[in-house]
Amino acid sequence: MRIHFVGIGGIGMSSLALHCKISGNDVYGSDIYDNEQTEILKKVGIHVFIGHDYDNWLNPDLVVHTPAVHSDNPEIIRARRENVKVVSRSEFLRQILDGMTQFAVTGSDGKTTTTAMIAHCLKTFGEDPTVFLGGVHRSLEFGNYRSGKGPIVYELDESQPEFSSFCPDYLIITNARGDHLENYNNDEKFYRSCFEELSSKTRRIVITFADDKNTSHLGDYTFGKTHGTCKLVNRVVKDLYQVATIGLDGKQYQLILRLPGEHNVLNAMAVLTLFWAAGYDPNKVLEALRDFVSTRRRFDITILNKEQKTYVVDDYAHTPDEIKSLLAAAEEIFPEQKKIVIFQPHRYSRLLREDGNFAKALKDADEIYVTEVYSAFEKIIPQLSARVIVEGLENYGKKATYFPKLEDLLNAFHPQENTVYLFVGAGDIIKISQKFVENYKKGDH
Repeated sequence: MRIHFVGIGGIGMSSLALHCKISGNDVYGSDIYDNEQTEILKKVGIHVFIGHDYDNWLNPDLVVHTPAVHSDNPEIIRARRENVKVVSRSEFLRQILDGMTQFAVTGSDGKTTTTAMIAHCLKTFGEDPTVFLGGVHRSLEFGNYRSGKGPIVYELDESQPEFSSFCPDYLIITNARGDHLENYNNDEKFYRSCFEELSSKTRRIVITFADDKNTSHLGDYTFGKTHGTCKLVNRVVKDLYQVATIGLDGKQYQLILRLPGEHNVLNAMAVLTLFWAAGYDPNKVLEALRDFVSTRRRFDITILNKEQKTYVVDDYAHTPDEIKSLLAAAEEIFPEQKKIVIFQPHRYSRLLREDGNFAKALKDADEIYVTEVYSAFEKIIPQLSARVIVEGLENYGKKATYFPKLEDLLNAFHPQENTVYLFVGAGDIIKISQKFVENYKKGDH
């Protein structure tokens, strides 16, 4: 079968394209920009058109499109004129999953890390999983995808109501904070009902966060800070790793994790609870988690100069709660260092909905630089600017600077001793971070 992927360079779409190519299909696609994922696709023989065009056409049998692509896309228009079937990314993934044992992770925060943890544990157990990850992990052969003969592990994107149509065997819901409420007609009841529908369709076990008001009641078992099936008893931070005492089924276990932050302990607890409920030995799960390393751009330390006490951290945090968790983790690991945040907001709809919460979350940093919103293919709202975050920070008495152009950030600051630089956001802020690191390694500081 020849399959055309519209938006093939996206983290979710590229993993599907890789799966189809490895499964023996003829695969090609298009995207607006070249990126790291399109380069990986090209290396395995997948042709990628840059830009969307009516003539990007190699007579496919099926067209798969990302949620960011709409019906007025020229390739979608051509598919319909040529009577070629068009399906969404979610619908196509469901077809791949049909008949397979499935481990799914959904929720507002922590999906990628939790999914990667499940995959890592299954690999350690010798179960050879296929993995679709919404990020990049060094243990996966293609970063965001692994081909296997065992169960399928996948990150289930809750940004669209379609996610409720999946039927996994095992499900973790990390939390549900209405981060994409605009896609649910701003109807919180409808939003919650989609999680309820997904839970009801899950065939074996549902694990939820005991402290989440929207989904805690949906779990067969729960994990939480102070209550739940699996409880956090104690946590000690030791440099770049942490040790937690976990209460589960009347027993206590020790979790050693090479990731910072309480939020990552909770992610690990969700995984421990799931495998325990599925009949695995908790000690084997904990042993596997001890070797787990971070996914890319999740407290990803790219400069670690202990002599000068200069550090650079990349992080995908793009909601106020994620930023709070990031800064809390940075304070635990680097308590004596100055914290400088370089932040790129993600989506105008999120900035509008959060209404001041970004400034509230960022105020714990010592110094903040904010660049303009990364639209993520949303329509620009002319009257809305990331400048509002800086204004909010100034009201808190914080040192904050607004840069309308991303590239202008490169000349805004230079590496200093005794400082942690946190490059934060889900857009292309990574480009500035990479250049900053490159300059630092060249000695430009």
